[in-house]
Amino acid sequence: MKNDKSLLLNILAIAFLAVLAYFIYSVATSNDIGIKVTDNNVVENRVAYRYLNKNVLDENSKYEWGGKAEDSAANVVTSIVADYRLFDTSLEVIVLFITVMGFGLVIPKENIKIKESTELLYHWTPLLMTYMLLVGGYMFINGHISPGGGFPAGAIMSTAILVGVLAGKQTVSHTTLKKIEAIAGTLIFSIATLGFFLKGSFFINFLEGGNVGDLFSAGLIPILYTLVAFKVAAELSGIYFEFYEGGEEHDNV
Repeated sequence: MKNDKSLLLNILAIAFLAVLAYFIYSVATSNDIGIKVTDNNVVENRVAYRYLNKNVLDENSKYEWGGKAEDSAANVVTSIVADYRLFDTSLEVIVLFITVMGFGLVIPKENIKIKESTELLYHWTPLLMTYMLLVGGYMFINGHISPGGGFPAGAIMSTAILVGVLAGKQTVSHTTLKKIEAIAGTLIFSIATLGFFLKGSFFINFLEGGNVGDLFSAGLIPILYTLVAFKVAAELSGIYFEFYEGGEEHDNV
């Protein structure tokens, strides 16, 4: 009976892989509008060629602004995540918020204790936190120019707060984090609504772009990435403080 069940699972797995392979082949050879793996277009007509030829050090490297993120954002990942997929990105932030709420509900605070920090961690924490906050700030400010973005920047900044928690330094209150999270979230969806009234679409990039590589380019992307960074940092830090407030405070706090 067990062997029959294993044989059936193998047959279903092979059938699934066959359907998946057919689907991939159909997409690759389709004549519909879209990207085709087997097309014979010249390299210069591909999107990748345009991105690779963006020179962020050249003042003349400017694309005609047509309301598209790639006209001014040097980072292709940023163009997709913070423009074309921004509605999806905002839902991911909401999922993170729900996760933090779950932590607050299920963590048994009365049983949590934080161990005394070492002298090394306690005295080096200010330097570590400063460095992490600088790196996180750089990542969300320059996320449209170089590798970075709101989510990784928020994670780095929240790690700085975690270091402070582990060292017994409560650098920011839980109430302040909640306020930052609420303000950032409100501003994100307010900008989305403003785009709907101005251009007829939520999260539309309604600000003008600029020279590729300039700090003030890519329209709304740097602004939204900044808000996402602070919201993510506040939400992740909220998890740490759920642990922190449930335990015993250090003598050196």
